[in-house]
Amino acid sequence: MDSIDTGTADVRAAILTAAETCFTRFGIAKTTMEDVARAAELSRATVYRYFADRESLIVESIARRARMNMGPARAFIAQWPTVADRLVEGICQDIRKGHLDPMVNRLVSPGAMGLATRLLHQSGRALELTRELWEPILAEEQQAGRLRADLDLRLLCEWIAELEILYVSQYGSDETTLDRVRAKLRAFVVPALLP
Repeated sequence: MDSIDTGTADVRAAILTAAETCFTRFGIAKTTMEDVARAAELSRATVYRYFADRESLIVESIARRARMNMGPARAFIAQWPTVADRLVEGICQDIRKGHLDPMVNRLVSPGAMGLATRLLHQSGRALELTRELWEPILAEEQQAGRLRADLDLRLLCEWIAELEILYVSQYGSDETTLDRVRAKLRAFVVPALLP
C-alpha cells in the first residue's frame, strides 16, 4: 500500500496534506487515522509511525500552516512605521488570516472549540506558534526602547495568542469588527506597553 518512499521526510508532508484533505471532506472531528492513511495511500501503521494519534496530526497540520505564513506575517508587520502600528495591524492581520484559513475556521467553529482549546491552548502549541512569530519582533522593539523594558514577553505572547483565538472564534472578520479591535488595542493595550 505504501507508494511513497517511507525513508523520506516527504512522507510526513504527504500525511499532513492528506489529513488536510480529509479535514475538509469529513470535518476535523470526524476524520479518522484510517481516512488519512487511505487518502495518503499509506498503511495506518506508517501514519502512526509519524503521528502518535489524530490530535497530534491535527496540531502538526495547524503548526505547519502557521509556519508557512510566518515569513509573510513578519514582512507585513515590519512595513508599519511605529511600534503601535506594528502591534495593532499585526494582531488584526493574524485575526484576518485566521478567519480566511479554512483549517483554522473549522477548528474554532462552535462545535470544535473544545477541541481547539485542548489541542492548541492546553498543549501550549498556540503559545509556541505565537512566540515564534511575535517574540523576536517584540524583543527587537524592547531592545530599541520602544516597548517597556520590564515587559514579560512570554506573557505578552500568551495574551496575544488568547486574544487572537478569541477574535477568530467569536467575532466576524469584516472590517467593521477589525476596526473595533484596532480601536480597543490603541486605547487599552498600546499605552500599557509603551515606555
